[in-house]
Amino acid sequence: MSTVSTDSPAKLGTGFEVTGIERVEEHERAHTQLLDTMWLWWSANSVVATVALGSLSFYFGLGFWGTVGVIVVFNVLGTLPVAFLSTLGPKTGLAQMPLSRFAFGLQGAKLPAIFNAIACIGWSAVNAIIGASLLVAWSGGKLPSWVALLILAALTTVVSVFGYFIVHRYERFAWIPMFLLFGYVFYTASPHFNVAIPASVTGMALFSSVMTFGGAIFGFAVGWTSYAADYTRRQPASTPASKVFTYALLGVTVPCIALETLGALLATSLGPKDSLPDAGTLISGNIGAGVVASVVILLLAFSTIANNVPNDYSFALSMQVLGVRIPRWILTLVGAIAYILIAFAIQANFNLNLEGFLLLIAYWLGGYSIISFLEDRFRKGVYPVQDYANAAKLPTGIAAVVSMVVGLAIAALGVNQAATINFEGPLAKMLADADIGFPLAIIVTGILYYVLRKWEMARFGR
Repeated sequence: MSTVSTDSPAKLGTGFEVTGIERVEEHERAHTQLLDTMWLWWSANSVVATVALGSLSFYFGLGFWGTVGVIVVFNVLGTLPVAFLSTLGPKTGLAQMPLSRFAFGLQGAKLPAIFNAIACIGWSAVNAIIGASLLVAWSGGKLPSWVALLILAALTTVVSVFGYFIVHRYERFAWIPMFLLFGYVFYTASPHFNVAIPASVTGMALFSSVMTFGGAIFGFAVGWTSYAADYTRRQPASTPASKVFTYALLGVTVPCIALETLGALLATSLGPKDSLPDAGTLISGNIGAGVVASVVILLLAFSTIANNVPNDYSFALSMQVLGVRIPRWILTLVGAIAYILIAFAIQANFNLNLEGFLLLIAYWLGGYSIISFLEDRFRKGVYPVQDYANAAKLPTGIAAVVSMVVGLAIAALGVNQAATINFEGPLAKMLADADIGFPLAIIVTGILYYVLRKWEMARFGR
């Protein structure tokens, strides 16, 4: 089997991408359609999973307008790191996980790469389950869920194995039919909406609902942080950072806010004694029967492909950062098999598993984001890109690894994962079961990294 070298030059092409985590040299940057940054994220988030996330508001008693407020605020907060790190792709020509070496060091960067590989598999499993639920609903229960999962995984892999340019080409247009379909869902389901539902929680219970639901919203948006530079690294080095930032920000926030609000609206159609069904049942129950409704359900099921394509691609890059010397496209296939197996395992109690998974994403990516931002400030935006694979020139990684590990340990005090892994930290219990893990991770990791990185630079000079 051929190996993947981190030293060989990136090969430019518009078809099958044969490279992996190698830096893309400036003269090889051919991706000049800057709006692709927006369309990529727009398509990746124009999926049923986004609607399913909004429907989780059913559990939190915030009322419709309170829910919308949380959706807007926490989406913007979660997208800021994505937009910022997207600007480093054109600046360095590096994918996101190799970029982590400038804070974590050559070996230390394997820590976020492990987290990211797990997150990629988790995201793909979540999306596959949601898409499969729609296919099952479309078939009237005749199609087994495992068959639906295999169909979606196969179609996703066909796109993702080809790499950077095909991913961008697919995502450039995938959002258009999806927004038309979701528009149809909104129109036909609107008679069932009840925007007058008031908040049913106050005091500490209100705080708990805002932080826990907000954490899930934040986790969904910030989840793209660890992929950010992967999809801008082939843009010219002269690309204005302001444009990359703006396009990435809009690409995530607009569809997330719109479709999570749609999910919240669909949830208002449920009675107080109802339970929250899976996304397929929730949507199909609100748009009724008929040929058109059946076609809409079928096409919405395939929206998950747009979300899983970036997951599969970035999983392969993360595995290469871990030192797995296997071609990217083969690792993409391995990832597909892994997330199918995970999907089978987490289908039961899926809505609670979704909430827990999104909060877990928020914990580690909150810490990763603040480390990346502070490192950029220490470097004043200047990266010696020729040293990205040279351990002797990179930081030791002590500051980043210790800060992240300790930050996550402290964050565990405020974690509420009682429904998924039967764990709740003491701070969460004191605050009416509020999950405050992600702000704790950001604050503690940020303070530690600022102090330890200054010591590290003074001690080792790099």
